[in-house]
Amino acid sequence: MESRKLKVDAQTTSGEPDDAEQRHFGWTLHDVFRLFQRAWGRRLRESGTGISPAQSRVMAELYRQGGLTQTALAEGVEMEKAPLGRLLDRMEELGFIERKPDSTDRRVRLVYPTEKSDSLDEPMWCAARGMFETALQGLTPEETATLMSLLERMKQNLLAEEARMAAPRRAVTDEEPATGK
Repeated sequence: MESRKLKVDAQTTSGEPDDAEQRHFGWTLHDVFRLFQRAWGRRLRESGTGISPAQSRVMAELYRQGGLTQTALAEGVEMEKAPLGRLLDRMEELGFIERKPDSTDRRVRLVYPTEKSDSLDEPMWCAARGMFETALQGLTPEETATLMSLLERMKQNLLAEEARMAAPRRAVTDEEPATGK
């Protein structure tokens, strides 16, 4: 069987990337993400914080947003609510988070970082900085700025697509009459 060779510089006559180029892009992006995840787990273990990558995502989201409902937190860290609930239980036992009633809705409890969790902030960011330095090693400041600009543009493209895909679903839901069933 003959091995397939990706022709990375191949383009169609329209100037658009061909299938091989798109596949190469997709796999490269996937590999970078996977390697980031592995490096993050390793650096967290080395940091002495004693927290997992999933717990670090929760802490980062809480540092960024403040008190959040479990639903909002689950969305922010892209985790199902049930496994997140177990993770939050463990983090509460460790003293890193606390749940408090929402002052505007007694049925809702908000999740907050505790003072003890402040001890995680610097080691987490130190681990992150080290990982970013390794990943960006050999890039000039201009290349790093270009990379960030391109990634931000890709992010905006994907967010716009997500919003377009969600809009028809919201319209259908909003237009459906109440049937009382």
